[in-house]
Amino acid sequence: MPQIFPGIALASPHVKWMMWEIKESTSFFQNIPEKWKKTLPPENAHAQKLLESLAARYCLWQLVKDVQTEPLELVKTASQRPYLKDSNYHISISHSFPFVSACISLHRPIGIDLERKDRKIQHIAPRFLSAKELDWAREDTQKLIAAWTVKEALYKAHQQAGLDFKNEISFDFEYPVRQGHVFREENTSYEVRQEEFPNFIVSLVLRN
Repeated sequence: MPQIFPGIALASPHVKWMMWEIKESTSFFQNIPEKWKKTLPPENAHAQKLLESLAARYCLWQLVKDVQTEPLELVKTASQRPYLKDSNYHISISHSFPFVSACISLHRPIGIDLERKDRKIQHIAPRFLSAKELDWAREDTQKLIAAWTVKEALYKAHQQAGLDFKNEISFDFEYPVRQGHVFREENTSYEVRQEEFPNFIVSLVLRN
């Protein structure tokens, strides 16, 4: 079982997360509720996209089973954000093949994002980083990946479509990142748990 265990312990017993390196075929991850499969990409989508989406839901299902005895229905918003219907649990998933992740929180909005360290994002960095953030990263690929995952996780946790990554989502200038902020009508702060693995970086955020 290629589950990847984080080195960072979460302080709250009401928060759980899971990461996985995909080495199995699609059939391995089929053991999720049938209704959940309705939230997968269409059958004509790329096979890799289908596999990683299914694997992320498999991880989420393991977490849900650990905190809830009755099945919960997974659905999507109009903006394609997955959530658990008629439930107080907050969830988030992410995938960057062959790695996937999922998290669940009872009390606090949560977001997770992981990205492979070999992704080339220097050319798009000016689109999602402010001038000060670009200066902080200084063309350091690992810092750029870290910044990307933090902003993606913050976007997911804030659950408000249309946020401007460059001007409305920010983070404190330290590495690993420990605090993030969303500026939309008011300043909402988030705790950041960030960890670097040999092949990817993952960021998990929780609203303060």
